[in-house]
Amino acid sequence: MAISSTPKRQESDRHQKKTWLSTLISRPEVGPIGVMLLLFGMLGYFSIPAGEMSWNPFTGEGFNALGIRNFLRVISQLGIIAIGAGLLIIAGEFDLSIGSMIGFAGACMAMILRWGFSIVIPYFSFDGGFHIEFYTLFHLSNVTPIVAIFITLCFTLFFGWIQGTIVVKSGLPSFIVTLGGLFFLRGLTEVSLRSFNHRADQAKGATTVTEIPDIKNIVNVPGHGEMVREKAKALPEADLVSIAQTIPADTIAKITERLEYTYQRVADAKTDILINKGTKPLQKALANAEQSGNDYMVGMIQEKIANFKIDPVVPKTVTDVDIARVYIDSLYSSKPIANFFGGDIIEPIFDWLYFPIDWNTNNFGNQFAPGLYSCVMIWLIIALVCYVVLSRTQAGNWIYSTGGNLSAAKANGVPTDKVKVSLFMFSAFCATVFATCQVFEVNTADAAKGNLKELEAIAAAVIGGVVLTGGFGTILGICVGAFIFGIAKEAFFYIPGIDGSFYRVFLGLVIIASALTNENIRKRIIGSI
Repeated sequence: MAISSTPKRQESDRHQKKTWLSTLISRPEVGPIGVMLLLFGMLGYFSIPAGEMSWNPFTGEGFNALGIRNFLRVISQLGIIAIGAGLLIIAGEFDLSIGSMIGFAGACMAMILRWGFSIVIPYFSFDGGFHIEFYTLFHLSNVTPIVAIFITLCFTLFFGWIQGTIVVKSGLPSFIVTLGGLFFLRGLTEVSLRSFNHRADQAKGATTVTEIPDIKNIVNVPGHGEMVREKAKALPEADLVSIAQTIPADTIAKITERLEYTYQRVADAKTDILINKGTKPLQKALANAEQSGNDYMVGMIQEKIANFKIDPVVPKTVTDVDIARVYIDSLYSSKPIANFFGGDIIEPIFDWLYFPIDWNTNNFGNQFAPGLYSCVMIWLIIALVCYVVLSRTQAGNWIYSTGGNLSAAKANGVPTDKVKVSLFMFSAFCATVFATCQVFEVNTADAAKGNLKELEAIAAAVIGGVVLTGGFGTILGICVGAFIFGIAKEAFFYIPGIDGSFYRVFLGLVIIASALTNENIRKRIIGSI
């Protein structure tokens, strides 16, 4: 009787009783969270100015108010498209057209906002050389932000639907289909922009749309109607004084207190600058005297430094004009949709951090950061909704089963084709949201805005625990992956004596390690090893 060399198992690894520690370690998010904490520590340590020692990471440039504002913007924008890419990977597909979709959506929205929306018929023209001209069938001018967003979404969702349909109907790999989509959209965007940019206010043949109205900063100014915030603050002094007279007394008192604090901080900062300018030559002379060993000169210069004084700078007096300008800054946008995508959030907290906490302050005494970019809030909303869908609904089960075992999912009645097409459309939606945030933040658009963003999104998803073969991953992990990507870029920037691009080397190693680890965890969970 032959004896089998294969060991017999009484039950699968999936059914074995596990301790809380082994369960925790088997989670795909644990490793990325550890890397994220390491990068947080690096950013906090290396961003502290040379010569200063502190255990408080918030004393460094990386974690001051402006640093937090900037790196959270990078992380959140990447996080938005990483969620779209990650869900699609969980379902067993790829979307390489995300970056081109960002450029296309941004250009489409920018052109609509600036010049309106037209339905045109293209034709070839030989007047002055071979080129493409357009015959206008319909034109809509003065398009509102919500209409511009809706029209752009119609284009991007339709393209996402086309890509998804080609993948599920033809059986072609999504890698090939979306790679074609990448080049098609990028080329279409560049050709369209070069064709449309024949206006005197645009560079001929440019792939950029500039001077988009600053819609998010359009406010209702008392007595003047809707105006761009900066133009309102530049009104003649007589107009600003009249605006100040319409402000309630308690509001004037709060604004005055804030301005007096600001002006005092600015005056103190100017005084310190003058002192530093006056003592710097003396400090240089002191160093020379110490080097030469002239004790007499050392003592004399040290005495001069100790007794160096200047008259402190007198702070400005608060005027009605100043009060009016601060009041205009405090007015809410009359275009809430544009402000939702391109404005700031939690401004009262950042104001409080400046006055009275005195943390949100730059070297010149002014407020460092007005708030967080609104894309942070949008990212969190999308992440929360997707978390609920993926972990608490039947649709989430369909996504996991479609990517885990396509044949078994079909056999159990899962609408796998609809799942995949829907996720391609959702990926296009996320790219459009990314582009919308950029357009309303910076009031410009470019065909190359999303260049290589598709690779960054996929990398963030993989780092966060998504398995490239599908069927495995979490929203939390994807968000952590986006954090790692953004924090790594900031942290390596501050490391002295190292090329800032080294973060790509680090990320490459992390991606490979993450992919290997994730696959191992997946096999353990499903009982394959």
